[in-house]
Amino acid sequence: MLRLLAFLALGAVLGGLAVAALGDQETGFGIFGIALAVFIISTVLVSVAKSLSPALPSPAAVTAARDARRLGRARIDGVRQTGTLVNDQPVCEIDVTVIALDGGAWATTLRRIVPLVELAAYQPGLERDVVILLDGGPEVVFADGELSPTERERLVVPARSAVELRPIEAGTRVRNGRRSGPLLGVGRRGRPWRLALFAVATIVAATVVLLPYRDGIALTVAAWQDGRWSADMRTPDSLQTAKRALQAEIGHDQVVSIVVTPDAVIVDAPIRAGEQATDEWSFRAGRVTHDGAALSQPRVAEEQFSWSDLALDRVWPALQEASDQSGLPIEGAPVSIRRTSDGDIESPTFNESVGLPDVSFGLSDDYRRASFTLSADGSRLTPIG
Repeated sequence: MLRLLAFLALGAVLGGLAVAALGDQETGFGIFGIALAVFIISTVLVSVAKSLSPALPSPAAVTAARDARRLGRARIDGVRQTGTLVNDQPVCEIDVTVIALDGGAWATTLRRIVPLVELAAYQPGLERDVVILLDGGPEVVFADGELSPTERERLVVPARSAVELRPIEAGTRVRNGRRSGPLLGVGRRGRPWRLALFAVATIVAATVVLLPYRDGIALTVAAWQDGRWSADMRTPDSLQTAKRALQAEIGHDQVVSIVVTPDAVIVDAPIRAGEQATDEWSFRAGRVTHDGAALSQPRVAEEQFSWSDLALDRVWPALQEASDQSGLPIEGAPVSIRRTSDGDIESPTFNESVGLPDVSFGLSDDYRRASFTLSADGSRLTPIG
C-alpha cells in the first residue's frame, strides 16, 4: 500500500505543478511541496521495508518451527553486503545450501542483518544448524545448538550445484504457519497489472487536484491552439468563462467593480444584490476564490451594476485598437470597470459613482503612457488627455 500511496503522491505532485503553470502558483506549489514530501517518505519506507522484510524473521514462526522439529543443517556458500544498514549493522545476502532432517535439500539466498561482532559466524564454508520455517523451505533461520551431535553427524550438506535452487519470493514473510506477502505483490508475477494500477492511481490523483481548475485547463488548451502559452483573461472567451463562474459562485449578477488582468478577473460584489456590504471574489487559473470583505466598501448601493450592462467581448478589441492608435504595447495592462461619478451638482448623488459603467485602461512603455475609456456597450473608445 505504501507503493500505491507513493504513486498517488506522484500524481498530486504533477497536478500541483500543473496548477502552478495555470497561474495559481501559491496553491500549486503548496500542493507540490506536500505531495513531494509524501512521495519521498513513502518511497523511502518502501525501500526500507523491501530491505528489512526478509531480514527480520518472525519470532513466533521460529518458535513454531523449533517446536515442530523442522530442523536442518546449512552451509554458508557466500556473503554479500546490500549497502543497507540497520543501527549501523549491515544487511547481507547470504547464499546457503540446506539439508533438512527429513532428507530434503535445496539452495537459497537469505537476507539477514549481520551484527559486526558476529561476522566470523558467517564465513563461507561454515556449517550451522538452522530451523526451517515451512516444510520444504526455502526460508531458514540460523539456530546453533538445535541439533544433537548424532543428527549433526548424519546430515551431510550436498554441493550447491547438486540441489534445486529455491529463491525466496521478494517481499514475503512467514507468519502463522504460512507465507504471506504485501497486498500488492513485488515479484514479476502480476507486474503488468500493478504497473497499470499505479498509472491509474497517478492519473486519478492528478485529476483530483486539477478538477477545480477544469475551466483554466480548457482556457489554456484554447490558448495553445491560438499559439499562446497561457490564457489571457482579457480575451472574449476567457472573460465570458470568468463571468459565468463568478456569477455562479456569488449567486447573482451584480458587481461594484471589475478588474481584469492577463491572469485574473477580480470583482467586488455585494453579498446580496441591492445591499452595500461587499466582498471580493477572484477568478484565477480557472478557479473562483472568495477573498472576504472588499478593501473599499461602496458608499451607496447604486454603485452596483450588472454584468449584462457590459459588452465584454469588446474589451480585447479595444485594447488592440488603442495599441494601434498609440503605438504602445498591450502587455500586462489591467482593465478597470466601474460606474462613473455623477457630475450633476444639483443631484442628491453628486460625486457618487452612480453613472454609466465605464471601462478604462492605460498602455505604456519606458517613455510614454496613454489612457483610454471604452463605453459600456463597446461602441466608443476615447483617449484621455
